[in-house]
Amino acid sequence: MMNLLERRKRSGMSQFLCAQKSGVSRMNLSLAETGQMMLTAAEESAIDRAINKYILSRAQEIKQLLHEQEPEHVATSIAL
Repeated sequence: MMNLLERRKRSGMSQFLCAQKSGVSRMNLSLAETGQMMLTAAEESAIDRAINKYILSRAQEIKQLLHEQEPEHVATSIAL
């Protein structure tokens, strides 16, 4: 299982945004990511939810961008 720091970084989410969206202080997030403190179960859950929501939001944005870039003739030929 990925650790907190790796998961947050792979999602592309900044530490500041993760702290803001999860409600966990940036200091506590930083200390937890460096192994200097343990988060409560509630804090871990809040961070997991924030990262998951961020990933889903980014996925929707990418899907929309791909859809906007799709040439009309491709969509038409598929429908035939």
